Amino acid sequence: MMDNIVLMGMPSSGKSTKGKSIAEILGMDFIDTDEMIKEKAGADPAELVKRYGREYFLKIQDRIVSELNVENTVIATGGGIIYSEGAMERLNKLGTVIFLDVPLDIIEKRVDSRRKLSGREGGSLHDLFVERQPLYRKYADIIIDCERMESEEIVRKVIKEIKK
Repeated sequence: MMDNIVLMGMPSSGKSTKGKSIAEILGMDFIDTDEMIKEKAGADPAELVKRYGREYFLKIQDRIVSELNVENTVIATGGGIIYSEGAMERLNKLGTVIFLDVPLDIIEKRVDSRRKLSGREGGSLHDLFVERQPLYRKYADIIIDCERMESEEIVRKVIKEIKK
């Protein structure tokens, strides 16, 4: 039985798209914590942050992660998961945590400027990137440098690292 694989990284780093590919190739299940939040709370993470604030959203995210009980699953997390030490401890117990490290310039091209992220109020994407980098590195078991890598290469690299 293969352990769970947990993908984390900045918004638009490809956690969900790569996660689905990895799950398919390895014959694993796939879940996206943002989708689970949307199902439970009736709104997507951005809407929850906008309506009720960042702290409310992080509490819901914590609850969803604390209730996770899965095996043989690729778990794509929301970009702000690393703000919760409890959630990260739970994810580290559930499986191998992989940070998809995508350069800021690529993230900036992918993220919709209207998207509300769970960072500090009024901060730029650059500020969020700088704030989160050390946290992603702190919690990662494996760091995948995604610079100059195509999507398929990243998927192959994750699978190769998991099999080590």
